[in-house]
Amino acid sequence: MEKQKHTETAEASLEKQQKKLKNRKKLKYGGLATAITVIFVAVVVLVNVVVTQIGKRYPDFKLDLTTANLYAISDETLDYIRNMDKDVDIAISSDEATFTSDKNNKMIAETLSKYQGYSDRISVTYFDTTKDPDVLSKYQELYGGSIQSNEIIITSGSRIKVYNTTTDMFEVDQQKYQYYQYGMASFADCITAFKGEQTLTSGIMNVTDSNPKTVGIIATTNGSPIFAQTNTSSDPNTYAFYAMENLLDENGYDVSRLDMINDTLDTEKYDILVLPAPKTDLTTDSVQKLQNFMYNDGKLGKQLVYIADYTQSSTPNLDAFLKEWNVQVDYSSVIDENNSTNQEVNILLSQSNNRSFVAPVVTVTDEEDYTGNLANASLPIVAPMARPIQTLTANNGRTVTALLTSSDTSYCYPLSPKDYSTDSTAAVADGSADSQEATEAATEAAATTTSFDKDSAPKGQNTVMALCRDQQSTGDAFIESDVIVLGSMSMLDVNLVQNSAYNNAEYFVGLLNSVCGKEDSIVVASKDLTQTSISASATQLKAIRLVVVFLIPLAVVVAGVIVAVRRRYR
Repeated sequence: MEKQKHTETAEASLEKQQKKLKNRKKLKYGGLATAITVIFVAVVVLVNVVVTQIGKRYPDFKLDLTTANLYAISDETLDYIRNMDKDVDIAISSDEATFTSDKNNKMIAETLSKYQGYSDRISVTYFDTTKDPDVLSKYQELYGGSIQSNEIIITSGSRIKVYNTTTDMFEVDQQKYQYYQYGMASFADCITAFKGEQTLTSGIMNVTDSNPKTVGIIATTNGSPIFAQTNTSSDPNTYAFYAMENLLDENGYDVSRLDMINDTLDTEKYDILVLPAPKTDLTTDSVQKLQNFMYNDGKLGKQLVYIADYTQSSTPNLDAFLKEWNVQVDYSSVIDENNSTNQEVNILLSQSNNRSFVAPVVTVTDEEDYTGNLANASLPIVAPMARPIQTLTANNGRTVTALLTSSDTSYCYPLSPKDYSTDSTAAVADGSADSQEATEAATEAAATTTSFDKDSAPKGQNTVMALCRDQQSTGDAFIESDVIVLGSMSMLDVNLVQNSAYNNAEYFVGLLNSVCGKEDSIVVASKDLTQTSISASATQLKAIRLVVVFLIPLAVVVAGVIVAVRRRYR
C-alpha cells in the first residue's frame, strides 16, 4: 500500500517537474519572441528616425513618385541656392503641426525641407502668431505692414518678401476662383497647379539681390483706374494688370502702385515705370513727368513699359510723347488668318462670348535675340488684339528695334478710338458689346464693313512689341534709357501668363531683365495638380523592384534559417 502510494507520489513529482520544465521552455521561447519583437520594433523606429534625418540632410534620398514631380527641385534653383553667399531665413507664420495638417500646405513644407537640405545657407522655422508675438513683431517691423497667419516670410539682412500660402503658391482656375469668392466653391476646387518652387526661388533671389530693381506701376489717375474696364466680373484688363503685377513680383522686382496725377515719379526710388493702356489721354503735366523721369537729370538709366490697347480713346498727348521716341501705335488690330501662323487661344476677353480668339503667333525678330532667356524657345508667343507699332524716322539719336512681329500673311483691321466723354468714371459703358467688337475684329466672324476689304488689305509683317533706346556717351561709358512698347493688354492676359504652354510671360520678363540689367530670374514650370495618378521613373522602379523582390524576401529567408537552426540545436 505504502509502495503504491510512494510510486504515485514519485509519478506526480515527475509530472510536476516535467510541467515545470515545459513552462520554463515556454517562458524561455516566449521571452525570446518578446525580446525579438521589441528589438525589431526598436530597429524599425531607429531606421525610421535615421532615414528621416538622412532625407532632411540629403533630399535626393527621398523618391518622388508623383506624376508632376511635385517635390523635385530644378537644376537652376539648385545651382543658385548652393552658391549663395548670404544667409536666408524662411519663416512660416503658423504652428508646424497645424500647418502640415493641410495637404496643400504639406507640399509647401516638403518643398521647404528640400531647400533647407540642399543649402546650409537656408534655415526654415515655424512660429505661432498668437503664442510668439515678439517674433511676429520683428517681421512686421521689417516688412512695414501686417503679416497674417499661414504666410511665408523670406528674409536676408534687411530685405524681406512675404507670400500668401494659397494664392502665391498655387495657380487657380479663374472662373472657379470667382465661385470661391462668392462662397460657391472651396479653394481646393480652384487649384490647378503648384508654383511653390517659382515663388520661393524668386523670393530668395529678391532678398539676396545686391542690385534690386524697383517698379512703379501707374495703376490710377486721380484715384480712378487708369485703364479701361468692362462691367463683367472677370474684366480682362483688370486681370491682365494683376497678372503682370504678380509676374514682376514673382520674378524678384519690388513692385509698387502709383497714381499718375497725385504721386511723384521719383527717380531715386523707381528704376522702371509701367503705363498700362490709359483709357483717356494723359495731361501735359503727366507727359512732362514721364519725360523728366526718363531723362533723370541727364543721367538716364530708366525704363518705361508702355502697353497699348484697343480699349483706349484718342491720346494725342501720349502719341506726341511716343513720337519723341520714334514710334507710333496705329489704331487697328493685327489679324492673321493663316492657320500655320495663328493659334486659337482661350483668354478672358473671349470667355464672356463662350468662344476662343484666333491670335497671331509672333516671332522674335530683334538682332540681340532675347530668346536666349527662354527655357524652351519652341513655345509660341501670341498677340491677341495687338495694335501695330510703326517706326518713325527722326534724327534724334534714338533707335527702335522691332522685338516681336507677325507673319507675312497678317494684315491690320481698322478700329475706332473709344469715346469716354459721357462718363469720366465708368470704364466702358457696355462691356459685353465692347468684348463682342473685339471678338469680331479678332476672328473676322462679322461681315466686313463697306470701308474695309480684307482681301485687298496690305499683307505683311507687323510689329507688336518694340524697344526704343536713348543711348548717350559720357566719354568712358554709355548711359541709356529705354521705352518698351507692347501692342495689347491681352498679350499679358492672365490665361496666357499662367499657362506654361506659351512664352508670353517668360519673354516679357527675360526682356525686361536684360534691358534694365537685372540678374536673370529662374523660370520654373508649375507642377500640374489636375492629375492624380502615380508613376515612377525607370530608375525608381528598378530600386523599388530590388527592395521588394529581392532584399525583403532575402531578409525573411535569412531570419527563418537562423530561427530554425537555433531551435534545432537547443
